[in-house]
Amino acid sequence: MTVLPHSTDALHRLSDAVDGFLRSEKELNLSDPASQKLLGGRFRTLGDQIRASAQTGVPDEDIAAVVQPVRSACARTPFMRSEEEWTRGYPSDYRLVEHVLAQANNVTPNTLAWHVEAMLQSSPMTQQVRNRVMHQTRLIGDMLTAPRNGPRSVLLIASGAAPDLRSIPPGIVRPGDRFVLTDVDPDALTLAQKRLGLLNDFTTVVPGNIFRALNPLAELGPFDLVLVNGLYDYLNDRAAVRLTEAVLTRLCRPGGTFYFSSVTPGNPFRWPLEYLMEWQLIERDEAAVRALLPGCDVSVGREPTGLALLTHVRTRR
Repeated sequence: MTVLPHSTDALHRLSDAVDGFLRSEKELNLSDPASQKLLGGRFRTLGDQIRASAQTGVPDEDIAAVVQPVRSACARTPFMRSEEEWTRGYPSDYRLVEHVLAQANNVTPNTLAWHVEAMLQSSPMTQQVRNRVMHQTRLIGDMLTAPRNGPRSVLLIASGAAPDLRSIPPGIVRPGDRFVLTDVDPDALTLAQKRLGLLNDFTTVVPGNIFRALNPLAELGPFDLVLVNGLYDYLNDRAAVRLTEAVLTRLCRPGGTFYFSSVTPGNPFRWPLEYLMEWQLIERDEAAVRALLPGCDVSVGREPTGLALLTHVRTRR
C-alpha cells in the first residue's frame, strides 16, 4: 500500500501530540490546579491530530498503534478502558452512566489519570449525558402532574438503572400509574429495583434486547410516554427505523408522546471517544432524525451543550 505524503505528515504530528501529552507527567506539576488547563490543551491537541490523521486517510490501525501509549497511561480512568475491559461488553454500560451522574473521581490524586478523569467529568460530553437524564426526569414528572382522566403509563427503553425515574418524588405517583423498564443488561434492571424504593410498587422490568422484547412490552402497553435515552446513538438507520415504527404502531398510545435523544454531527469529542476509548457513536443531524419520522408531528431541540438532539413525537389520536 502506498502511503501518501500528507498521511505520513499527519502521523508525525499525531506522534508529536502523543509525546507532548505523555510528557505532561514530567513537565507539569500535577499537584498544581493550574496544570489542569495546560493538560486540557494538550488533550485537545491530541484529539485534533487524531481527527486530522483520520481525515487524511491514515488507516485506523495505524492511528490506534500511535495512540496506544496514551490509552495505557490512562487505563485506570473509567473512561479510558479498552474495549475488552468494558464491564458489560459494550461502551455505554450502565455503570459508566451511573459514574458520570455521580461525577466521581476515585483515581489517585495528582496523577495524569486523575486529571484526565477530572477533565472528562467536567466536559460537555459528560454534561450532555446528565442533561439527557434530567430532561427525561422532567418529561416523566410533567406527565404525572398534568391534568388526567386516569392512570398514566411510562415505558423506558434502554433504561439502564433508571436514574431518571429514580429522581421522581413518590408523592406525585398515584394509584394505577405504572412504569415499565427494559434493558439488555439484567444487572442494570437489578440495580434499578434496588434504588427505586417506593416506586418499585409501580414498576415492572422486562430484560432483553429491545427487538426481542417487543411482544411482552406490547402486552403491557399501550403507553402514554415512551422514552429512549441514547440507544439511537448505536442503531444504524435500518434498526432505528424498525424501532421507531414499533414504538409508534405497537407501544405508544394514540395521543401519547415518544421521545428519544441522539448525538449530533460535529461532536469535537468524537475522535478521542473512538480512538482512545473504542466508543463509536452514530451521529444524526435534524434532517436525519426527521427522516426516521415521516408524516409525524415532530419537535426537535438541543440540550444545553448542543451535543445531543432531543426529539419529541406526538402520536396521532
